[in-house]
Amino acid sequence: MKRFAIVLAPLALASAAFAQTLPDVPDTDESGSWSLVELQAVWSDLTEDTFKSIDTSADGAVDATELQAALDGGVIKAPGEASSGG
Repeated sequence: MKRFAIVLAPLALASAAFAQTLPDVPDTDESGSWSLVELQAVWSDLTEDTFKSIDTSADGAVDATELQAALDGGVIKAPGEASSGG
């Protein structure tokens, strides 16, 4: 079991190094996820179509996993980089 952990540890560290840190996006209604309006406070050019593509669960809100996937996949860029919202 220790060998398995030793083999996986570098992979986990490498994955963490490539993943972007989530930007500080205010969750103004404290729902635990973000609405289109909340994300537009950070990404002013974010369109409804792009929001829907980020909201992979189609529940009308973007959770941390969906936001991280959008950043990692280049759907949107971290604030401070060239903006992209649709």
